[in-house]
Amino acid sequence: MNLFDLIANFWRVDEQKNFSGNETRLYFFLIHLANRSFWAEWIEFADKRIVANANISLQVLKSSRERLKEADLLDFVAGGGHRVKTKYRILTPKSDLKHSPYYIKTKDKNSNNKDSHGKRKGFIHTGSDFD
Repeated sequence: MNLFDLIANFWRVDEQKNFSGNETRLYFFLIHLANRSFWAEWIEFADKRIVANANISLQVLKSSRERLKEADLLDFVAGGGHRVKTKYRILTPKSDLKHSPYYIKTKDKNSNNKDSHGKRKGFIHTGSDFD
């Protein structure tokens, strides 16, 4: 699992799902825990400790992790009771993800002619100082 791929995948999915700040904070906190535990397949952490560390309420934690699960970014098995911790697994990015519609293709040699003066981009030169 590559940390940079996880981060890039998160932001790609975020463009579609529009995650809240709490959901983003939870995801990156779980990545921090996974990294700290040397990327074990499942990590266990108490809900009360996540609530304290991420500075969110228990209800926000539950709704945030459900939303991240629906987006296929993580999987979890909810803990319960006094000493049963929740298990989390960071899911690897799917290889069939497409770039967002905001993906900008870089210029090539043929599209940058010095004598075009913006004609290809729909620029209309009127002679004004504000063109």
